[in-house]
Amino acid sequence: MTKIILVSLFLIFMAHLGNRWVNSYEVIPEPTKRVGLLEGVEVKVFGGRGEEWQVYSSRARLEDSKIFMEDIVLQSGETTLTAKNGSIDRDTGEGYLEGDVVLQTKEGVFKTDRAELRLKEGLAYGDGKVVFEDGRNVVEGVGWQVEFKPMRVIINQAKVKLQ
Repeated sequence: MTKIILVSLFLIFMAHLGNRWVNSYEVIPEPTKRVGLLEGVEVKVFGGRGEEWQVYSSRARLEDSKIFMEDIVLQSGETTLTAKNGSIDRDTGEGYLEGDVVLQTKEGVFKTDRAELRLKEGLAYGDGKVVFEDGRNVVEGVGWQVEFKPMRVIINQAKVKLQ
């Protein structure tokens, strides 16, 4: 009788140890995206044509190779490009700007709502409405492209207002 009780206690003890061993294995969670939050950001981007862009932002979020920014200022020589928010891929130099996008050059001021960027190629473009002012003249259009060096602006469906 004592043998049966001892064998039963041994089996119960082994079952308890086996249960603890199985429960000790946890499900390994999949890695999550790494996100970094930054304030007062300054980034330099080198273009394929040699121009260097300095990108300033009041706040930025970094996810993998993409930087999502707020209150953006991009500068290259005498050219300044500003926007409320946007994103740039650090590897490719491609991205977009949204919200009151303004390009200021010595030739004039260029305004639109959204711009697609290819910084390494020195190119910005878009399909939306655009206004270009060079002092007395105003050019409005839909669809545009800007090459930065040498500065060249192409506006589709352009209407010129002379003042």
